[in-house]
Amino acid sequence: MLDCALYYKSAFSHLALSDSNYKYCPSEDEWNKLERINNFLVLFYEITCIFSGSKYPTSNFYFPKVFAAYVTLREYSENGDEYMKDMGKRKLEKFLKYWSDFCTILTIAVILDPRYKLQFVEWAYKKVYGENSKELKNIREKLLSLFDEYMLISNQSTNTSSMQGSVSHSNENDDRKGRGKLDSCLEEFDNFESMESSCTQKTQLELYLSEPRADRSSHLDILNFWKDNQVRYPELASMARDVLTIPISTVAFESTFSVCGRVLDQFRSSLKPETVESIVCSRDWIFGQEVNAMVSMDELTIDILEHNN
Repeated sequence: MLDCALYYKSAFSHLALSDSNYKYCPSEDEWNKLERINNFLVLFYEITCIFSGSKYPTSNFYFPKVFAAYVTLREYSENGDEYMKDMGKRKLEKFLKYWSDFCTILTIAVILDPRYKLQFVEWAYKKVYGENSKELKNIREKLLSLFDEYMLISNQSTNTSSMQGSVSHSNENDDRKGRGKLDSCLEEFDNFESMESSCTQKTQLELYLSEPRADRSSHLDILNFWKDNQVRYPELASMARDVLTIPISTVAFESTFSVCGRVLDQFRSSLKPETVESIVCSRDWIFGQEVNAMVSMDELTIDILEHNN
C-alpha cells in the first residue's frame, strides 16, 4: 500500500491543486515519513512472504531472516531521527519478547545449508553477542551432540546387522573353529588398526564443514542437495533431512484445514477419510504446478468420486 501511494505521489499533489474538495493531501514532511516507514517495513514484508509460503520453506530460511530482522530493528532503535528511533525501539521490544534467544535447532538448520555453514552463525553471533560467546559455544556443542546421536543410531544398526551375519557365518563354518593362535593375534591387530584410523579420520560433519561454501546468491534446492550427497554423508544427510523439514510457520497447516473446510461442508459431509485425503492432496499437487487452466474444487471432487466409484 505504501509502495502504491509513493508511486502516485505526484498524482496526489496534482489532485490537491485541481480539486478544491480534496483537503487531505499529505504534506512534504508526511511524504518523507512515509518513505522512511516504507524502507523500514520492506524487510519484514519480504520475511513474511517467505515464511508464509507452503511449497518451498525449509527450516534453513529461519535464522538468516530472523537475524536480519533483529539487526535492522537494533539499527533503527539506536540511529536515525527520533520518529524512526521511537518506532524501532517499540518494535525491538516486541521482537525480543518472542525471539530474545534464537531457536537452537533452527540455527543448526542454516549450518546444514552449504551456502552458509557454521561461518555464517559464527559471524552473526559475533555481531549479536560478541567474541567467544557462550551462545555460540552452545550451538557448537548441540550440533556435535546431535550428529553423534545419528552416528550412534547408525552404528547400532550396523552392529546388529554384522552380528546377525556373523552368527549365520559361524553356523555355516563350524569346521573352522580350530584357528591358530597367530590368526587370533593378527585379527586383534586388524581391529586395533581400524580403531586408530577411525580416531584420526575426519567425521562426516567435519568434512562437510571444511569444504568451501557454495555461492550464497545461488538458487539451491537444499533437499535435492542432501539427496545427491547422501552417499558421501549418509548419517549427516539423514540428520539434515530431519532438521530441514521442521516447520517454521503454521501457514501450511492452516491452509490445509481451510481446504478441508471447503471440501467437507453442510452439503458434502459423508465422504470417507481416504476420499477427503485424495481431494486435498490432488488439489495441492494441481495448484502447485504452473498451469494456465484453473480447476475448480467442485470439478476436482466430481472427478475423484467418479474415479473411486
